[in-house]
Amino acid sequence: MKIRWPLLGLLLILALAACQPVAPAPTPTWNLEPGTLTATPTAVPQSEQQPTTLALVNGTLIDGTGAAPVPDAVVLLRAGRIVAVGPRAAVAIPADAQVIDAQRGTILPGFINAHVHGSYNEQTLAAWAQGGVTTVRDLATSPLSSVFKFRDQVNTQPQYARLVAAGPMVTVPGGYPIAYWGMSALTVTSPQEARQKVTQLLDDGADVVKIALESGAIFGQKMAMLSPEEAAAIVQVAHARGTLVSAHVSVSPDLARALDAGVDDIAHMVVDELPAELIQRLVQADTYWVPTLELWMGVGLRGRVVDNLRRFVAAGGKVALGTDYQGAPNVRFDLGMPLHEIEFMQQAGMTPMQIIVAGTKNAAHVCNRGRDLGTIEVGKIADVLVVAGDPLQDIQALANVGWVIHNGVVIRGGQ
Repeated sequence: MKIRWPLLGLLLILALAACQPVAPAPTPTWNLEPGTLTATPTAVPQSEQQPTTLALVNGTLIDGTGAAPVPDAVVLLRAGRIVAVGPRAAVAIPADAQVIDAQRGTILPGFINAHVHGSYNEQTLAAWAQGGVTTVRDLATSPLSSVFKFRDQVNTQPQYARLVAAGPMVTVPGGYPIAYWGMSALTVTSPQEARQKVTQLLDDGADVVKIALESGAIFGQKMAMLSPEEAAAIVQVAHARGTLVSAHVSVSPDLARALDAGVDDIAHMVVDELPAELIQRLVQADTYWVPTLELWMGVGLRGRVVDNLRRFVAAGGKVALGTDYQGAPNVRFDLGMPLHEIEFMQQAGMTPMQIIVAGTKNAAHVCNRGRDLGTIEVGKIADVLVVAGDPLQDIQALANVGWVIHNGVVIRGGQ
């Protein structure tokens, strides 16, 4: 692969500079919002608690698995779980069930944004949930033990999007994100220390592990980076605990190091030309990609990212939806259903069904919650979205939210 690094670095610096103030780049708001940990989320009043069974009827079911839609479907929910799914003729509706009429709309799993920041805030989590995004994966915040306490607190309240928390990003002294954003992170200096600190991070309660494999080319500067041995040690510890590892990368050489380490998903589409051999390695390793196109478009790096995603998908690669919400200053990210990210995914040749699977089943997988989230199947947690229209004909129909059910509780609709 031939890359003219000085020229690439200059172009990327100019693109980023155009989107940032002249003063030193501000730190993105990835830390806890003031006062959020002292505020107690409001419980759903007893009068609003749900009946024993909810029955969604008169809608077309897109279950998130990629299977063909089921017209005139019935979905039964009880005690926060999905207990029956199928055509109306095949599902008996209990006499005492509360019936929700989808009015010939579309019934889908709750969506998942698998790459966000700034989610340690009740108002932000509530806005996501109201938009039909019932789970978010926060991939970096300051190394504060309180972040997992906050997660546990808000995850008991259905009005807030479920929070999957990585805690701090794992890097080396002088590495990303410290070297560019000045953001605190969890630093390691040897494979042994990497094992020890990641073990402690998991003991503290991290749902997933996020590592930085950023050489600095995109920022026009050289950054220290985890060694191959350190990165591999982190993955080994996480996998031994049943935890997945997401890797921040931005250029193809760093992607190769992530694959060598055995990470489970790649955070950000690379901005240089993606070599065919790396695409094949990704597909063969079943490594998922969270492309964050909204970020790249927002900072002016349209370049190769859409074409890279197109080639990855054409080769059979698996994509999970994620935007990098609040991952860069001066970018107006969607809060709620990520329609801009979805539009860019379409531009990369993804079909509406592929996009829906990316935002449900595949996103649940990278959150390490595929066993109970991401699809409308018996036994799964009852996170359900009802929209007006048919998103397979017009993906923008995902914005027409009529009902949102989270953990079996109706949090939007019925007014």
